[in-house]
Amino acid sequence: MSVRQTRMDSYQEFAKTARLAVSQIQDAANSVAAYSQSIGEDERRGEIPALQDLLTRLDPMGDAAIRVRLAGPKVVAEEAYAVLEKCGDALGNLESYIGLVRSSPFMSVDSDDLTIITEGPLIRYREVAASLGAASTAVAQFLDVARDHLDDWNGNPA
Repeated sequence: MSVRQTRMDSYQEFAKTARLAVSQIQDAANSVAAYSQSIGEDERRGEIPALQDLLTRLDPMGDAAIRVRLAGPKVVAEEAYAVLEKCGDALGNLESYIGLVRSSPFMSVDSDDLTIITEGPLIRYREVAASLGAASTAVAQFLDVARDHLDDWNGNPA
C-alpha cells in the first residue's frame, strides 16, 4: 500500500508539473504570436518572453521526473522522460519561433503568403502549436501508463 501511495504522489506531481509546463509554453507562444501580429500603424504590443525565465519555471518538471524514476517502475519512468523530451522539443521550437520574430521586426512571420528564407527549418506558430499538441499527448500517455502500473510488481501491471 505504501508503494502505491508513493507512486501515486510522484505520478500526480509529475503530471501537474508537465501540464503546467505545456501551459506556460503555450502562453509564451501566444505572446510571441500576438507580438508578431501587432505591426503596422501602431507599435508592437506586448513583449517577447524571456526563455531563461521560462526554463527556470520548468525546472520542477525535471525534479518530478526524477521522483517518478525512483518510484518506478521503469516503463512509467520512460513515459515521463518521453514527456520531458516532447516539452523540450516544444521549447526548442518556441526558441526558433522567437528568433524568427525578432529577426523580422517589420512583418508578421505567420502569414502563409510570406516567403522566408532561413538556413534551418522554418518554425512558425503552427509548428510550435503542433509540438505542444505532441507534448499534451505524451502527458496523456504518461497518465495511462502510470494508472496501469500503480500496483505493478516486477514489471507486470496489476
